[in-house]
Amino acid sequence: MKPRERVLRAIMFEEPDRVPLFELSVSPKVLAEIFDTNLSSCSAVTAGWQAETDLYIKLGLDCFTAYTQMFNPKKTTVIDQEKAVDSWGRIFSRTITAGSTSSYYIGGYLTTPEKYEEFPWPDPYEPWGTEQLESALKAAGDEIYVVAAVGSIWEVMAEAIGFQNIFRYMFTKPDFVRKVLSDSTKFTIELGKASIDLGAEVILEWDDYAYTQGPMMSPRQFKEFIFPCLKGAANEFHRKGAFFMVHSDGDIRPLMDMIIEAGVDIIQPLEPNAGMKIAEVAERWGDKICLVGNIDVAHLHPFGTAEDVANEVKNAIRAAAPGGGYMLCSGHMINDACKPENFLTQIKTGKKFGKYPMNKF
Repeated sequence: MKPRERVLRAIMFEEPDRVPLFELSVSPKVLAEIFDTNLSSCSAVTAGWQAETDLYIKLGLDCFTAYTQMFNPKKTTVIDQEKAVDSWGRIFSRTITAGSTSSYYIGGYLTTPEKYEEFPWPDPYEPWGTEQLESALKAAGDEIYVVAAVGSIWEVMAEAIGFQNIFRYMFTKPDFVRKVLSDSTKFTIELGKASIDLGAEVILEWDDYAYTQGPMMSPRQFKEFIFPCLKGAANEFHRKGAFFMVHSDGDIRPLMDMIIEAGVDIIQPLEPNAGMKIAEVAERWGDKICLVGNIDVAHLHPFGTAEDVANEVKNAIRAAAPGGGYMLCSGHMINDACKPENFLTQIKTGKKFGKYPMNKF
């Protein structure tokens, strides 16, 4: 079975030949150690997606995310020697890094409604974004499936305004918050629709709604500010014939029913260290939304043994995979700290024990 069919069957709660293997992305450092190559952390952006995609195919992954469409590095503005502002109004350090797969976020640049209105809004129709997806789709062919990551309704804008500011504005300037989230939703929808026209069938937006201890906002605030945006995006993507996937770290259990009600088809990454225990999640929501993830990358992948990883993979498959509706994936993405041998064990175990019909193990 080809990756596309394997992934789509899982999303539609059907049993493919085996559980699909998915990752948002894999650290270039981990890839370099596995394949003894000098893959740059920016290779996907600067040199097209071919080199990175070829390695994903060699790993045996079924699906990955083309994640750069909304972040054009050419639109970053230098403030001074220490700081720069990206195209969304987020301030990042120019001297500190958070690892090869992410920059170091300092704070928001658009801290007031006036600053927000003056800032040039990103263009969802800018060719740079669609060219990134076209490159990834061409590199993938039919050997691996591509999910198009097109926006962030909440998280990126909360970072641009500043978390303390945007939570305060929910009480003092709620109309401003609604406008900000409406603008980011429109961007997500338009870039998503353009991506669907290019051939994408699964549209991802990433929005961390929670910390490890629970949601960063009350369910009432989520219902008031986030839910209408999610529902609007889901409706537009469904109308175009695509599935809608959301990435949110943290303990989102108090929000799951609303996420499903909004029309989200797929949820990732089910962070295990945030109380998202796969057996509970599968029992409560596994017949309503496709589950992706739950293999610990905070502790297990960096510090555990191959046997530990294999056991965690088998537990996830046992709990969530029967009947379809589950894709094996890390509990976020494969970061710099992950042991290459543990990631390979995750893949190997998934292929061995994820075959349908499910074996008893």
